[in-house]
Amino acid sequence: MASSSPLSLSRSFTVEQYSRVIDRCQDVDELRSLAKLLLKVWRQQADLNEHYGAQLLQVKPAEGITPPWPEMQN
Repeated sequence: MASSSPLSLSRSFTVEQYSRVIDRCQDVDELRSLAKLLLKVWRQQADLNEHYGAQLLQVKPAEGITPPWPEMQN
């Protein structure tokens, strides 16, 4: 998977460390649960980026996008 910017050495190490743990996992239910958790976290991060990006640019976020957490309301 290509990235727009390289990870720091410590983050690359952490990614490799957890990648090896995932590679050794034989429990399909555990892998399924992890995939769903990562999907949720990825979506929350995307929403957070869009919300803050819109604030920085002083534009309204795309329709249907709300702050990921209620305390982020203006």
